[in-house]
Amino acid sequence: MCGIAGFIDVERSRDNAEQLIDRMCRVIRHRGPDDQGVWVDDGVALGMRRLSIIDLAGGHQPIFNEDQSILVVLNGEIYNYRELQKELQERGHHFRTNSDTEAIVHAYEEYGDDCVKHLRGMFTLAIWDRNRRRLLAARDRFGKKPLNYYWDGERLIFGSEIKSILEAGIPREVNHIALDEYLVYRCVPAPNTLFRGVMKLPAAHILVYENGQISTKRYWELPFTPTCRDDEATAIERTRALLKEAVEVRLMSEVPLGAFLSGGIDSSMVVGLMSSMMSQPVKTFSIGFEEDDFSELPYARQIAQHFGTDHHEFVVRPELVSVLPQLVWAYDEPFADASMLPTYYVSKLAREHVTVVLTGDGGDEIFGGYTPYRREWLVSRIPPMLRSLLGFGSRFMPDGMRGKKRLGGLLDDLPDRVLQSCMLFAAESRPSMYSPAYFAQVRDHNPYERLTGEFRAVSDLDVTAQLQYVDVRAYLTNDILVKVDKASMFNSLETRAPLLDQCLVEYVASLPSATRTRNGVLKYLLKRVAADLLPAEILTRPKQGFGVPIKHWFRGDLNGYASELLLSPKAQQRGIFDPEFIGKILQAQAGITLMNPSSAIWTLLCLELWFQIYMDEPSTPIERSRVHIYTG
Repeated sequence: MCGIAGFIDVERSRDNAEQLIDRMCRVIRHRGPDDQGVWVDDGVALGMRRLSIIDLAGGHQPIFNEDQSILVVLNGEIYNYRELQKELQERGHHFRTNSDTEAIVHAYEEYGDDCVKHLRGMFTLAIWDRNRRRLLAARDRFGKKPLNYYWDGERLIFGSEIKSILEAGIPREVNHIALDEYLVYRCVPAPNTLFRGVMKLPAAHILVYENGQISTKRYWELPFTPTCRDDEATAIERTRALLKEAVEVRLMSEVPLGAFLSGGIDSSMVVGLMSSMMSQPVKTFSIGFEEDDFSELPYARQIAQHFGTDHHEFVVRPELVSVLPQLVWAYDEPFADASMLPTYYVSKLAREHVTVVLTGDGGDEIFGGYTPYRREWLVSRIPPMLRSLLGFGSRFMPDGMRGKKRLGGLLDDLPDRVLQSCMLFAAESRPSMYSPAYFAQVRDHNPYERLTGEFRAVSDLDVTAQLQYVDVRAYLTNDILVKVDKASMFNSLETRAPLLDQCLVEYVASLPSATRTRNGVLKYLLKRVAADLLPAEILTRPKQGFGVPIKHWFRGDLNGYASELLLSPKAQQRGIFDPEFIGKILQAQAGITLMNPSSAIWTLLCLELWFQIYMDEPSTPIERSRVHIYTG
């Protein structure tokens, strides 16, 4: 696991290029504290920071082909590299190391840009073809590993984290469209970033630089089209076999390895399979809260005891929010999924014992585990005439009456219902939320189109398949995987997600939706697969999710901290928000009814801290300590 960085800038001198690529790598040292490797040629530089996992002695990067005309840097792991190595050796390629990275450079020689289609793993990579003066960069199928780039028509600058790109001295300007979308999705969806001119390479895409131009192209899809007609028994057996293999290949490591354990089906299944394959007890790591209704520690303990793991726990308390400014720095952009906090702390806990952990990420999206899947399945079974009658009837219900909003939503289409269920700021509040001058810059932008457009692309699928497709493309890639990558790599910890194995997900997604979620039973297929492995109470307990009790925390000192920052002269001078609107949201904690006020405050707080760290202050580890930090 590493971080990569590089640039193509024909105007930059060699000495200056060496200094720059060194800075670009050092600022992401947390991603790879074990080693640094750089390569510089006329107008081109590649660099990496390494967290040594495989081939500890021989895996130094960049890695070259036989005549050193092609070189590669990699962030991630290629799980099928041994099979690739054997295949490529049979085709005449010669290997100098036992590193998974070297398989990539020879695969590029053999298959060209299609080499990425032969890679099974999680990765971002950059290949420089010296003879053709050509760069190929790529990101894995789900976007587990990040890649950002800046292109001004002459310079191409890229890196695993935006902070590397900022070392090149690019203009620090706000992307107003991205900010508008952040307030809807609580993260900045690809391909935008909050820095104008800096882009994210979307998941399952390649980027090519050639002849002074760049282009991007998608190389893989997960359509959720029901093309496989296996019966239930066959589907259970094939899924079980693929899941076992997905876990097994991710045990490849020359350093200590463990697992995150929440006590839910996904992580419990992974831990159970690991326990059957490892000679030593699995080291498991769980996080909890003082607020019992948010803590899953009792379930995690039950699984740990069931499989005899070497179990470790940590409880997140309100005062531990003090790490938030450092996390805002680590994430590069404002990121308002509050579960970033426990993810950081469980990563910190795990890194004290291991270098690699397996996770249960992806289980809800691939196997159908989110509560809206059941809700929308029920809605789809209501006859259209009855839906219309119920929807119109809601208009005669008193405002605030329980069920009025849900019944009214029956008149909306699926994308609108999904948006309404997760929206922090009502669509009609946009003109009053922003200052008049700022709203003029985003008035013609529709921040909801990004999600509704994804639904339109698969409107021919059944409701459950549509939801899964969109969650994979939007929520999983832009939120869940970003959260885990940034929080874990900030602690120099590698995470691996067997439930997102390519072979497994392609099979499961090809099954009919009724095989994955049957008659409203979420994760029906996965529960059948896990029936012989997990305790019955784990399989049948209601889904809890990775919620954070910020609504409780904002009733204490944290609300004063947020008010101080959001109503400060500095925040108001930015001219983005209407101060009266911000005041109303803050007052909601005192009893005024607003839509999810705690999450709204958290979203605004993360944004203001981002401004302070990246726009008001230099973004170096030393300088970020000057940010006003909450102390509880």
